[in-house]
Amino acid sequence: MVQFRFVVDKAPNFAKAKCVGVPTEVFFPNYKYLRGKITNKQVAEAKKYCDVCEIKAECLEYACRTDSVGIWGGMYVSEHVARKLREKHGWSLHREVVVDLG
Repeated sequence: MVQFRFVVDKAPNFAKAKCVGVPTEVFFPNYKYLRGKITNKQVAEAKKYCDVCEIKAECLEYACRTDSVGIWGGMYVSEHVARKLREKHGWSLHREVVVDLG
């Protein structure tokens, strides 16, 4: 059996983020009702915090390295966007394969 385990070695200091205390729904909209689509209004709401945040770049990189979804670093991150940004910046996907031989 093959299992995947995420390995994250450079998580930003989220305590410095401007979004501390902001409801998570701002950055992770309820996809159940939106059928996986995010509106420009929702992205704009999240960007109010991201645009003035000192860890904006690190936040986006973290999301791309961990295959996170939602709004990170002022950008809606999808699987496609994360892959393109990893390629452009040379970021690796922090995932390792653990093989259980038992």
